[in-house]
Amino acid sequence: MNRRDFLKDMASISAAGILLSNRSLKIKKGKLPNIVLILADDQGWNALSTRMDPDEPGSGSTYYRTPRLAKLASEGMRFSRAYSPAPTCSPTRHSIQFGRTPSSMGIRAQSPPSDLKADPADALANVLKKAQPEYVTAHLGKWHILQSPDELGFDVNDGETGNADGNGTVVPDDPKKIFSLSRRANEFMQAQVQADRPFFLQISHYADHLAYRALQETIDEYENEHAPNATEYQNSPLWAAMNENLDTGVGMVLDKIDELGIAEDTYVIYTGDNGYESKVDQWLPVVERTFNKAYPLLSHKYLITEGGIRVPFIVRGPGIPAGTASQTPVIGYDIFPTIMDIVGEPDELPNIVEGGSLLPLLHSGGTKSVHRKDPFFVFRYTKVNGALDIAIVQGDYKLLKEIESDTMHLWNLTEDLGEQNNLIDQQPERAAEMYDAMTAYFASVGWDESQAGE
Repeated sequence: MNRRDFLKDMASISAAGILLSNRSLKIKKGKLPNIVLILADDQGWNALSTRMDPDEPGSGSTYYRTPRLAKLASEGMRFSRAYSPAPTCSPTRHSIQFGRTPSSMGIRAQSPPSDLKADPADALANVLKKAQPEYVTAHLGKWHILQSPDELGFDVNDGETGNADGNGTVVPDDPKKIFSLSRRANEFMQAQVQADRPFFLQISHYADHLAYRALQETIDEYENEHAPNATEYQNSPLWAAMNENLDTGVGMVLDKIDELGIAEDTYVIYTGDNGYESKVDQWLPVVERTFNKAYPLLSHKYLITEGGIRVPFIVRGPGIPAGTASQTPVIGYDIFPTIMDIVGEPDELPNIVEGGSLLPLLHSGGTKSVHRKDPFFVFRYTKVNGALDIAIVQGDYKLLKEIESDTMHLWNLTEDLGEQNNLIDQQPERAAEMYDAMTAYFASVGWDESQAGE
C-alpha cells in the first residue's frame, strides 16, 4: 500500500463493521497489548542525551539533546550492550523482520541477494497475525527490504521505500519527514483505538541518514547557545539538530499514546539499525581505524568494530520497572521473539528464528537471562572483490578476524570499549574456541571464508 492510499485505508479500518480477520472478537482493554517499534537510521550508540550505561560517561552525549528519549529511558529499561545485527541498514532490517542473522539469510553487506533465504510466511507480522488475528499491523517510513511490506504481513504500509524517499523535495518545516511520519503514525494508532483493535506499528525513520537535514531554528540553536557543548568528536550543528528533531518526532508519538490512554497497554521499543555514518578509514585495517562520533567506541557504520554495530536500545511497557539498565547483550533479532512473547504466543515462533525473548529480562528488572539457540552473536561484513571482517561476541569477549590479512583480534569489551588492547597472544585458547564456534556457525548456514570476495 502506498502513501496516497493511507488516509483512505485509515478510514476503512476505523469504520464500523470492517474486519481484518475472519473472526470478530471484542478485545478487553489490556488483554492484548499494543506494540510500537521505532527504528532510527544511522544513530550511533551514544547519540542520546541519556547514557545507555549509567556508569559510562561516553555512552551518552553532552552535546546532542534528546529529552524525549531520555524520558523514555527513565520510564523503562535501557541496554548498554545492544547490537544491530549488521553495520548497515538493509541487513539489519531483514534481520528484525525474520528474527535471524543476516548470514543465515545469505546477506553479506548492504544489499540482500536475489535468492534471499527467507520465507515471507516466517516474517514477524505474518506470524503475529496468524497467532493473533485481532492485530492490525503497520509499517511506516523506510523499508529497504527485498520483499514488500505487503508480502511480510503489514496491513498498512508506505510501500517499498528507501533512502530516496526521505530525501525528496525539501519541506522547510519537515526536512527529513520526521514530523509527517510521526503524524501518520498517530493517525494509525487513533484509528485502531477507535476500532478497539490491538496493533503492531513499526515506525522506521529516515533520520539520521544522509542527506543531513534539520529545522533551521534547531540548527541555529546548536550554532549559538549550544556551541560550547560541542566535543572533539561530536561537533556538527546540522547533525545534532537533525538528531534532536528525530527526538521531537518520537515525543509526538509518545504524547499520542498518552492522549489515547493506552500507555499502560502499550510496549514501546526503540533502537537503531547501525552506527553513525562515516566513510573515513572505511576499508582500513583495524589498527588504522579511528575514533568518530561514537567515541569511546571504535569506527562507524560499514565496520563491525563496536562503533558500527552497538546501538541505542530502550524498552518501556507493562511490567517493566522504570529507570532500569541492563548490561546483558541484546541484538536486533531478539525483537521478533520478544514481540511474540508479549502477545502471549511464544510457541508460535518459526523454528528458524535465532533470537531470544527479552520479556523475562525486562519484567525481572534485568535479573533473568535471555535464551537463544546460540550463546553468542556473529557478524559478517564482506564486500565484492575483497574480503573484510568477521566477528563473534560471547560474554565479555569479542574476536574479530580481518580476512584479507588473516589478522586476529581478541578484546575484553568490559575493560576495553575502544578495542585497543589485542589479547590474542595472551589468551590463545579462548581465541581458538571462539574462532571454532564462529566458523562452525558460518558453516551451518552455508558460508566460509573462501566465499568472502564473491
